[in-house]
Amino acid sequence: MVSVLAQGEEGAAHVARQIAEIDAATAPERQAWRATGRLLPAAGTQLMAPIRRPGLLLMVQRGTGPAPDAYIKNPNAAVGPDARIAIPASREEPLAGLAMPGIVLGRALYAASVEQAARAIAAVTLVADLGCAGSSSAGPAARQFPGACVLGPCIVTLDEWPDRVVPGAVVAVNSHPVGGRMPDLPLQDAARVLAQLSASYAFRPGDIVALSSGGGQFRIGCGDRASIAIDSSLELRFTVAD
Repeated sequence: MVSVLAQGEEGAAHVARQIAEIDAATAPERQAWRATGRLLPAAGTQLMAPIRRPGLLLMVQRGTGPAPDAYIKNPNAAVGPDARIAIPASREEPLAGLAMPGIVLGRALYAASVEQAARAIAAVTLVADLGCAGSSSAGPAARQFPGACVLGPCIVTLDEWPDRVVPGAVVAVNSHPVGGRMPDLPLQDAARVLAQLSASYAFRPGDIVALSSGGGQFRIGCGDRASIAIDSSLELRFTVAD
């Protein structure tokens, strides 16, 4: 996926050709592809994170002002949709979560202008940043365990939002909405934050910058199931293991 992003329009065309080939396939071809594993059923297939191991996962807690408040998330904490998250054995609290849109980079970026940052945005995904909820362990160090960053379920390219505004997500725990709908995220605002961050961070294709635009906080405990949804095309679900 990272190489597809880095290829820009050529990478998108390659994916489009693959989709067209599958759409045009005959029934015997599809059957043969299922036998070899080229085609898998949607039901029961466990998806990886859309970018399996991002080079940089940057969580931005405040997207305004001269210096956005950000911290790096361990890429090894990333998991895909429908994951079962284990609360660290040393903790008894529920997990504190923050739902955010994740900006996926398609170009290298450093010391960039807002216009350059806008051109570097390739796609959007959903991010659930999880950590132990106790007051003594609320810092970034308590948000690095395996499974503490849920990504997905896919990356959505910008043509899905021709007005260049990512609609605000709705968070639910056990099918009950938590808080209100998150604010919309204009991609121009995201570009301004990226440009500010690029003064300190060097980005590469496949890096993900999650932007908190207000709201999206939730708590989730053992056996609970969470959902973060923008619309029917982008809904991230995961469960905390019993």
